[in-house]
Amino acid sequence: MAKVLIIDDDEQINFLLRETFELEGYSVDTAKNGQEAQVLYNKQQYDVIITDIIMPEQDGFEVILDLRRLGMSNRVIAISGGGRMSADDYLVTADHFDVAASFPKPLDRKAILAKAKEIVESLGK
Repeated sequence: MAKVLIIDDDEQINFLLRETFELEGYSVDTAKNGQEAQVLYNKQQYDVIITDIIMPEQDGFEVILDLRRLGMSNRVIAISGGGRMSADDYLVTADHFDVAASFPKPLDRKAILAKAKEIVESLGK
């Protein structure tokens, strides 16, 4: 069973994505920020990591850079609803860190699910 980590400070996004992936047979963990996520991904391997960009404690860019250092940026899907800049500005920056994909909020769950399936298949699962 493929394992997904969802990182977002918005509980509704975590719930929505958890439901989407669990209905498709994925095992899902969630975290409210990068610090919580780091504890999780340092303990176990995830096939797909979905991270928001703007979060308290440790933002998505820090998560992406850490995962890139671990050789796992090809498993990352970045999401953003914007902040001081537009969502597109944040996502373009995330794309420069070699993430697998990026999606603006509101989220297209079917597109994210399709990209996650593609990532899992690329890992030979």
